[in-house]
Amino acid sequence: MKENHEGSDWDLRIAKLVSWLKSSEYFRVNDNVFLQDTPESGRGLYLKADTVSKNDVVVSIPSEYQLNFHSVVYHISKFNADLYFERVTCSDNDRVEDGGDPRSKLYKILTTNVVSKLSSFQLLCLYIMFEWKLLPFLNGPVSFWKPFFDVFPAASELKSIPSSWVLLPESCNKALFESLPAASMIHAQRIADQVLTDWRTVSPVLQMWSNAIEERIRPTVNELFQHFVHTYFVINSRCLYIDVPLKKSIADNFTMVPFVDFLNHSSDSELYCTPRIEVLKRGVCGLGTFNIVGGNYKYSTVGEQILLNYGAHSNDFLLCEYGFTLKDNKWNYIDVSPEVERLIEEETTKRFLQENGFWGDYTISESDISFRTLVALAAASSSNVRKVEKFMLGYLTEDSFYPHLQTLLQEFLHSLLEGIAVKTRQLETPEFCDQECVNNILQIYNGYTNIIKNHLKDSVLAH
Repeated sequence: MKENHEGSDWDLRIAKLVSWLKSSEYFRVNDNVFLQDTPESGRGLYLKADTVSKNDVVVSIPSEYQLNFHSVVYHISKFNADLYFERVTCSDNDRVEDGGDPRSKLYKILTTNVVSKLSSFQLLCLYIMFEWKLLPFLNGPVSFWKPFFDVFPAASELKSIPSSWVLLPESCNKALFESLPAASMIHAQRIADQVLTDWRTVSPVLQMWSNAIEERIRPTVNELFQHFVHTYFVINSRCLYIDVPLKKSIADNFTMVPFVDFLNHSSDSELYCTPRIEVLKRGVCGLGTFNIVGGNYKYSTVGEQILLNYGAHSNDFLLCEYGFTLKDNKWNYIDVSPEVERLIEEETTKRFLQENGFWGDYTISESDISFRTLVALAAASSSNVRKVEKFMLGYLTEDSFYPHLQTLLQEFLHSLLEGIAVKTRQLETPEFCDQECVNNILQIYNGYTNIIKNHLKDSVLAH
């Protein structure tokens, strides 16, 4: 994600982060790479000398310096002897005696029963909100995690995440939400709904903690919510997969890893760096050392950016989850479900597709038009249900519906292009205040356009 920081203050924060991490003998950054911030790519790791090859360790972060469900439980238990999870909570020797630290009182509300019901997102939001946003107002000690917090992105640097446009009343990008592609809009709304669900779960605790702050400097409920949204998207844009034994949901299996979050994304998963977890190096409170190792690509040119693959994700996904898009993204696809469904006018045809599990989830990628989409278009172009059923079962090919299916497909693709052109023209009007956010949406539509033109030029149904 592109994030820019200026001046010596940023350099000082990075120096403090590295000094903090160096407190562990197991922290390592490859001698051949260095961190820098550029206007083009934001902060990232770059090759300084020599090479980085396959399986070379680029960065290694010990368990004790990661934020996840286990490490947070451990740190809370240092102030709350009643919080207990076997082999996770701290020993009596590591517990902090109540010597005026506000956490000794305020963390008491986080009982084993309360914490066990929280998702990883909810617990991390609570903990980071307190340690980062509230603790400084309580005249308590500095949080252990402050060097990590100090390099978190500011709220303004997360402005490109569409969910924030609907969550925050003060966002100047609210009007942009309606210009999103349907897939992005649905994804962003789902995230926004989850943020509100999590807020309703944790806000009573946050409010109780906030009430401990002197009234004249206490955050309002609205300010607390703004801090919560900021914290939520910091976590969401920086979480990396790791197995969390205490949690069953796949959505809970993540960790936040300092320094690793400086690596920028590449869509080439088979080429660039990948994570590797050393589960045998768990430390006192973690889930394993988090390593980033070189992939098949050999870095040998000084100044090359060291890239990490976040996963096989389209620009719709990248924008909603991280707030950026890629100019060339081979994982792009178009969800054409609304458009295809509108073509199915006959209720009997719709019911036929529903009963056979072929209703919805229609997609087009650069390489192909999904079989589900072809079946639905075949059903729309033919009144012969038995013939469509044989196609669905693999006894016939799409050629059996020539030329009607080909004609419908060409008309459908041209209609998609016209719809994109309308959206693009709307985005070029001066009413939208944030050009970076506009450009991200335009980049999604440009990807769609390239996919459609590829199929119009070289249709899979060409004869």
